[in-house]
Amino acid sequence: MQVELDLAFLEELLSSVAPSGFEAEARQVWKKAALAFADEVWEDTSGNVYAQLNPGKGGKLLLDGHIDEIGLIVTDVDEKGFVYVQGLGGWDPQVLVGQRVRFLGKKGEVFGVVGRKAAHLLKEEDRKRAVRVEDLWVDLGADSREEALAYVEIGTVGVLSAPLRYLHGRRIVSKALDNRIGAFVVLEALRHLRDAGVQAEVTAVASAQEEVSGAGAMAAAFRLRPKQAIVVDVTHCTRIPGVEKKTAGQAELGKGPDLSVGPYLHPEMVRRLRAVAEREGIPYTVSVESSHTRTNADAIALSREGVPTAVVSIPNRYMHSPSEMVDLGDVEHAVRLLALFGLELAEIEGRR
Repeated sequence: MQVELDLAFLEELLSSVAPSGFEAEARQVWKKAALAFADEVWEDTSGNVYAQLNPGKGGKLLLDGHIDEIGLIVTDVDEKGFVYVQGLGGWDPQVLVGQRVRFLGKKGEVFGVVGRKAAHLLKEEDRKRAVRVEDLWVDLGADSREEALAYVEIGTVGVLSAPLRYLHGRRIVSKALDNRIGAFVVLEALRHLRDAGVQAEVTAVASAQEEVSGAGAMAAAFRLRPKQAIVVDVTHCTRIPGVEKKTAGQAELGKGPDLSVGPYLHPEMVRRLRAVAEREGIPYTVSVESSHTRTNADAIALSREGVPTAVVSIPNRYMHSPSEMVDLGDVEHAVRLLALFGLELAEIEGRR
C-alpha cells in the first residue's frame, strides 16, 4: 500500500484555533475532509466528530485522535487593559513569555502578546525564580479595560500564534501537533482504507477535550461500542540532549511510529500491530507505560465491559510548546500501519 498525505488538509487543520472544549474551528476542517469520502459523518454534543465506513458491518474498529490543543482562557482584564489568563491544558509558563496569542474574540480573531517585565527591570531574586502564569499578562494594545473588553471578555479562549513551517528534510514544526497530527492520521488511514476496499465497519473520531479530561473519547467509546480501538497520539522524542532512554523510552524522529506496551493496552492488539509492521517493513519503536497511558486509551479501554485498545504514537519534540516538531515519514508509516491493520481485522477474545 502506497501512502500519500494530504498536506493541504494538514496545514488547514494545524492553522485552526481549537483549544480544549472549544474545538469547533478544527472540527469543521476535519469534517469537511471526511465528507469527501466517508459513508457517514456526524458530530455529537461532546464536541467529537466522526467519520465511518461500512456502517453496520462486522469489525467495529475505532480509530481515535484527539483534535484539541492546549490553550489559554481569559480570567480578568485590569483597568489599564492588560488581559490575564489561565491555561487550558498543561503549560510550562516559561514557554509563554513573549509569545503571540490568537484569541477567538467577540468580533473575530484578536491578537496579543504575552508580557512580562523586561530582564533589566527584574530584581535579582525574580530572575532566579521560575515564571508562573499569574506573573504574566496579554497585551492587546488597548489603553483601558473598556477598550480591551470591546474585543475579548471573561471566558474568551485563544492559542499561541505559530504557523506551520517545513524544515530541512521531511520535518515540520507547528503549534497543535499534539494532537492535531493524531486526528489527521486517523482520517488519512480511513481514507486509505476506503481506497483499499475495506469491508469492515471502521470509524475515525476526532475527539474533544483530551488535554483537560478525556471526556470526548469516553463519550465516543460509549456511543460506538467498538470491538477494538487504536488511539493515535504523540509521544516524547527521546533523541534530544539530557533525556535518558532507559526511563523515557526509545522513540525518535524518523524511526517510525512508537507502539506502547502496558497494563491498559491489550497484548494481542500490540502483537498484531507489530506483526503487520514487521511483515510490511514498517519501522517502529516500542515504549513502556507502567501504569495509565495519559492518552485517550485510558478512557476507551475501560468503556462499558472493556475494549481491546492499543496506542500508536508519533514522536514529537518540544511537546506543549508553539514549536512542536514531527517527521512526516513517521506520519506516513503510522497511516500505513493503521490502514493495513484495518484490512486484516480479526476477533479478539475478551481475556488477555
